[in-house]
Amino acid sequence: MADWKQIPGALVRITAGARTNVWGVNAGGNIYRYTNDDASPWLQVSGALTDIGAAADGTVWGVNTAGNIYRYTGDQPA
Repeated sequence: MADWKQIPGALVRITAGARTNVWGVNAGGNIYRYTNDDASPWLQVSGALTDIGAAADGTVWGVNTAGNIYRYTGDQPA
């Protein structure tokens, strides 16, 4: 049987494109990115979503309450 480690926080959606590319959405629609920092494991990202998905290449997609589709571009150079 596999062991599980509880991570602090509360989410209704979570996605992992890779072990360093983990994102989640809480019940209020707030978006979070996992930092792997024991003191503060989740970093809030601007915006509001109802669902989220992450790909192995680092791409992150989301859907809001109106059904609009978004792609995260916050880490891309201007």
